[in-house]
Amino acid sequence: MLNRRQRREEKFGKTPEPPKPPSPAPPTKLLDTKDTVLLGLAVVMWLIPLPSGGEAATLCIRMGLVAIVLTHPVLQMPWIVRAKSHVRRTIFAALSIATLFALAGVYTWRMWPHAHRHSLSKTEREKFEKPLKQLKQPQMSVHLYCAPNDEVDCVYAADLIPLFGEAGWDVSGTVERITLGRPKPGIVIGLHGTVKPEDEPTLKWNEGEWTKWTPEEEHVRQAFVNVGIEPDSASGYVIPENQINIYVGHEREDESDPTDMTRMAENIERGKREHPETLKRQGAK
Repeated sequence: MLNRRQRREEKFGKTPEPPKPPSPAPPTKLLDTKDTVLLGLAVVMWLIPLPSGGEAATLCIRMGLVAIVLTHPVLQMPWIVRAKSHVRRTIFAALSIATLFALAGVYTWRMWPHAHRHSLSKTEREKFEKPLKQLKQPQMSVHLYCAPNDEVDCVYAADLIPLFGEAGWDVSGTVERITLGRPKPGIVIGLHGTVKPEDEPTLKWNEGEWTKWTPEEEHVRQAFVNVGIEPDSASGYVIPENQINIYVGHEREDESDPTDMTRMAENIERGKREHPETLKRQGAK
């Protein structure tokens, strides 16, 4: 016995099933026209050379914009568009965007511009003079030096004279040209040493001499650190005990690289934090 549906099909014929909608064809191109334009724009922004001055800020802004421009093309990658579920699509998109910004951050870190000497702006001059002004009535005078026949470094040394003078320090008004026995690049802060000239030949190549760490030296070092320069230190018996010599040598590739003086200052600061009672006893004396 036929059921109702079978009798209807026998009388009127089998009802055709509605056609299924065609499945969307997979994209033939990896990127469409809009994404290609965005990719080209990102490449152009990436290749723009950094202008002199403000390189760090320009680099950060540029790489941030590059990452933002590439966000849409990255979201159109096949492993995101063809994901089988909304959850997978969301996870793949989040991982892809995180990877994009991480790569931009790594590139920014690797390409971070080195600190170099330049004419100080008004703000930088104030930063340089701040630690100098914090020391009231410094007991040591400042003398500036440079190498003979080195006009560029001598001019930079001369530009430092008014900075010390405006901060109230006793600074020589001229830059003297000298030749060091063991020249060093960068900014070198020289203090009085205990080894006499006749005893210097007995020192080994890796031996130095002890010098007293003075408040004046600490504040002078901090002045240079405030403008991105890590100075080094030296000592000499011919330097008077109440005098600081600042020698401007050839510019280092990165003036912010730590020096022996940097590590010595860090050890002193660490000692102050870890053993403050020792400093109190010394102050009581």
